[in-house]
Amino acid sequence: MTRSPQDTFLSDQALAAARDAAADPSLVPVAITAANGEQCTWCDCPVGPDSPHNQRGYKCAGCPDTAKYVVSTFAGPNLRYDFPACERHASDIVAAVTATVRGAR
Repeated sequence: MTRSPQDTFLSDQALAAARDAAADPSLVPVAITAANGEQCTWCDCPVGPDSPHNQRGYKCAGCPDTAKYVVSTFAGPNLRYDFPACERHASDIVAAVTATVRGAR
């Protein structure tokens, strides 16, 4: 799936608004835009001491689904993190960003 010109325009507008909002250090804006064929970056591995991520040499393949969205968060006007997400994981990524920010303040 590739973005249409309309998707690109709307994505650019959302990212510009989020970048501008990031100039306020009390905010951590999140923009959800259209993906462009990327693979979802989320992981379904269990969390905790039995997680395979705790095993030396483990390489997580992440979610095999194609991303429908890109969840972008800004830690300042010039520092953006993008997380391609399938429909199933988009809200998980937003929740993880929220939890991370909440814990950092």
